[in-house]
Amino acid sequence: MRGRVIFDQCRDGALNMALDYLFLTQLEEREGIVVRFYQWCPATISIGVFQDWDRPAPYPVVRRPTGGKAVLHKGDLSYSVVAPLSGFGTSVMETYKLLSTALIQGLALLGVDAGFLPAPLPSKSDPEGCFVHPSGHEVGIANRKLIGSAQVRKPWGFLQHGAILMEPIYAELADLFGTPVEELRKHTITLKEVAPDVTAGLLAQALRDGFQEVLDVELEDIPLTEEELREAAKLAPKFMVTSA
Repeated sequence: MRGRVIFDQCRDGALNMALDYLFLTQLEEREGIVVRFYQWCPATISIGVFQDWDRPAPYPVVRRPTGGKAVLHKGDLSYSVVAPLSGFGTSVMETYKLLSTALIQGLALLGVDAGFLPAPLPSKSDPEGCFVHPSGHEVGIANRKLIGSAQVRKPWGFLQHGAILMEPIYAELADLFGTPVEELRKHTITLKEVAPDVTAGLLAQALRDGFQEVLDVELEDIPLTEEELREAAKLAPKFMVTSA
């Protein structure tokens, strides 16, 4: 099986979400796997498609086309995978497990010993921040969350994207979500704490290799086209919630 990988640059949050959504809509006509790695400029909060957000924030806020809870994207590396449903399990959780296995394999290539987190059932009292609460088949180190992911499924395929914490932004997360730093450190870990020399570029290359190995796919490096950027720019406003 063949697919496409995009090692993208740092872009604003609304455009990042628009690009992920664009590839999902195009999948209905052009079947194939697309993997993209990207970062966020400026730092941005992304919230789940069904999440309410009515608080002031020192960052732009965008709404993801996927579910889940709020994420502060500040120095993290994000990934997205768009693919047909066939071959990726028969449920959301089966797809999560397969893609998390690929993420874990990519991290192992860098000498990072990651694994699956235990997943308690969600409750109404859960905090708003993604990285304070683990969910099914997500990836962590020593039972502390490293990668938060979210997914949306259509009859023709799915989009899953997520953020890999690179920098220890515990103080910023504490200010934003009102969770004590000590509590955040109990549940969350960053790549810099276990592999300080790994850059976002090295991480993206390793994760690409993990996806290739686990999914048995050959990913060809094909950059974004000007047409794709134009189409995504038209969609971007629908994902903006507030600007800082």
